Amino acid sequence: MKRKPANFFESLRSFIIPENRIQSAPVTNKDILEELVACFDHSCHTEPVGSCLMFNMHYVIILHPDIYEQRLASMPVIVKETVKVFYSRIQQLQKKYSDISPVSSQWHFRFGPGAEFFQDKINPSDIRVIGMLTGAKPGGASISERQSTARVTMKVKATNVFDKMDINIDLLRHIHFIENGHFTVRYQPDFSIPSTTAPAIARTMLQDLAKIEIFNAGSNRSDTYIMRDKEIVIARKEDSNTGYNNYLLIDSGFVSNPHARIRFNDRSGQFQIASFSGQETRVDETVIERSEAGSPQWIDLKDKCQILLNGMITLDFKKS
Repeated sequence: MKRKPANFFESLRSFIIPENRIQSAPVTNKDILEELVACFDHSCHTEPVGSCLMFNMHYVIILHPDIYEQRLASMPVIVKETVKVFYSRIQQLQKKYSDISPVSSQWHFRFGPGAEFFQDKINPSDIRVIGMLTGAKPGGASISERQSTARVTMKVKATNVFDKMDINIDLLRHIHFIENGHFTVRYQPDFSIPSTTAPAIARTMLQDLAKIEIFNAGSNRSDTYIMRDKEIVIARKEDSNTGYNNYLLIDSGFVSNPHARIRFNDRSGQFQIASFSGQETRVDETVIERSEAGSPQWIDLKDKCQILLNGMITLDFKKS
């Protein structure tokens, strides 16, 4: 039986150009959008419960470093167009599900450059999209084995289809998540997208929630931290903590690991703090009682208040 011409020419091409040297075209903005939508669609298929539609709202997108730099200016528009498609999908699914249940008040998108992930080399033609319901944020003082992993939607390289799997959060530590690659878009119950220009969207997505001025009495050094995540962890600066964007790290033995958490409570519209340290945490003149990791005791933070950690670290908290 004769071999088909297509197979012959394909074999000849592979002989002339070895397979490992055949490169696909670098990814485009459209490619990134399509991968995000495919990940969202898979979550709409796997996350619903009964008549309740649930879906991923946190996304990590890992690109080859060269592609990351090329696509950086386009990311706000990619995010905007992606959310528009998400809303279109949700509207279509309303016929099947009577209860739309977003797990967050915002869509989160974190783009990061990486040379490898999951023991796979990342080429200029590769996109790694990881979808999560509520994001990969560690718990308090004692992180259980379950909390150190995240149940995510991710494309399996061998099958090229999205699937649910557990990944260890450590896998994300070597990815360099730069601040201007982090975007949040407020969830709109009417599925609308503000009609604005791309630069204005970028500023909205990178909204500053609060500014924290830090003074370390031990080293006599000052610093400034801009709070952009709705919940941050205050902890001692150690290698094991450097992979998380929502950590305020302080280089001092007087700071516990973790020491406290600050959050913005959407329901009350208040900033709040909970302490997990055996050392003293004081807000203005009030000592904050220590909480257990699984049961934080939240205390309201007033604008322009002062937080004192172990009598040595001063945090001047100011709403943006």
